[in-house]
Amino acid sequence: MLMLNQPIKRPLKLLVCLLFCTGLTAQALSTDVEKPVTIESDSGVFNKEAGTAVYAGNVEIKQGTLSIRASRIEISAPGNEIQLIKATGSPVNFQQTMDSGKQTLGRAKTVQYLVTQKKLVMDGDASLSQDRDNFASNHIEYSIASGELKAGGQATAAGEKPGRVRAIFYPTNKAQ
Repeated sequence: MLMLNQPIKRPLKLLVCLLFCTGLTAQALSTDVEKPVTIESDSGVFNKEAGTAVYAGNVEIKQGTLSIRASRIEISAPGNEIQLIKATGSPVNFQQTMDSGKQTLGRAKTVQYLVTQKKLVMDGDASLSQDRDNFASNHIEYSIASGELKAGGQATAAGEKPGRVRAIFYPTNKAQ
């Protein structure tokens, strides 16, 4: 098991909790951010001078109810300030329990968090779901700052069409 060193660990605790699972209406379990972050992988390389960490092979990140599984996770943190977290896999899967008790699930071939822009970018068969509600596209962007969700408009490979956006939402208030 590989653990992040202290300078990267503190901001990652907040980032991972806020980032990966806020795309739908409920908030992540508020106590998750207080839990330790554990990273397990087949290999890990940390370069403090360059401000990089790479975890490869069956990567699992856990913090409270948050669980992320990927083939590879790269963290760019020059000067101990996280700028980019990139997870790749076939696919990257994540799940977390919300304060409401509902489970949020997500998946994509690539998931990036652009820290300074406060933006989550999911590419390649990306989907977010909670209960029966589902949002899917080849490309999904979520702004943490504004709460805006954008989908579609980008191909995942050269010459490939961007695909369509698919959203399924079930009514919460049934007519009487």
